[in-house]
Amino acid sequence: MKKITLVVLALLTALCMSGCQKKIVVSMNVKGAGEGGMQAEMKEKSTVKDLFDSYSGGADFSYVLDEEGYIVSINGKENDEYGYWEVLLNDEPLDDVIGKTALNDGDVCSVSYIPNQDNPIVGGWEIAEVARQDLAEDEKAYFEKAMEVVLGEDYEPVCVIAKQLASGMNYAYLAHRTTVSENPDSCFCVVTVYVNLDGEAELKSIADINIEDIHTSEEGNEQVFGGWEITDTGKPGTLGSAEAQESFEKALEGLDGVGYNPVHLLASQLVNGVNYIALARGKVVGSDAAPELYIVRWYAELDGNSTLTGIDKLDLKYYVE
Repeated sequence: MKKITLVVLALLTALCMSGCQKKIVVSMNVKGAGEGGMQAEMKEKSTVKDLFDSYSGGADFSYVLDEEGYIVSINGKENDEYGYWEVLLNDEPLDDVIGKTALNDGDVCSVSYIPNQDNPIVGGWEIAEVARQDLAEDEKAYFEKAMEVVLGEDYEPVCVIAKQLASGMNYAYLAHRTTVSENPDSCFCVVTVYVNLDGEAELKSIADINIEDIHTSEEGNEQVFGGWEITDTGKPGTLGSAEAQESFEKALEGLDGVGYNPVHLLASQLVNGVNYIALARGKVVGSDAAPELYIVRWYAELDGNSTLTGIDKLDLKYYVE
């Protein structure tokens, strides 16, 4: 009888210790395989692998480890010549395998897919072609007249992105520039044309939009910037392809506060998926505030998911002055 009592007490003690085991709260974020995240309550001494298992139980998330315990693939996307998976714990790269790394209360685990920029299959930025021309007859005529003085380069206007009343009118055009040479170079640019009260057009400036160094501003431009007014150039379906348009819309799903309409696709980059950069017109929803121009960046994955990677206000002042 005494032996049975001791066994029962031992079981009760174990159950109590199990039920009273300290809990910790940790977070997990995933980018590159269907972006998502969670905050979870875990047992003390849990590992990163335990967190992965917990996340896979409540989200569309799966992973494969090699024999040593390192990540091989996530959601079917493998580490290969195109890129690799990086696991960070509190913003520091995880050096050990996920099954041997213990978690502490408040830890944040992040998983990101890192495209291999050095791989020869991964291309650089490719400047987009002109997908549309949205110009009134007089706007097109002003542009053509002003550009008669330019030699050795071809300019194809896309649309007027801003206007300024100035004893006549200043027009800021988004245009596509191509050098006339054996190995032509191309880029998008902002061409500023002044039209006097007699309707005579004069070229004021040309500023290239360098994809690697686009000038943006936290302040924005608004109508107070020298009387420049952003025109109604942003329209759905103007990104040149159904794939780009669909991925743009997916990347912006659930984004509140400002409505964005694309003006034109500027460039794309192949990285086991596609990175995109576009010029867009944005306006605060339900507000009388003036619209502004934005640079929108997003990544379209091979599985159809899209991730917004950045939205910045274009520094229009830099390009027209």
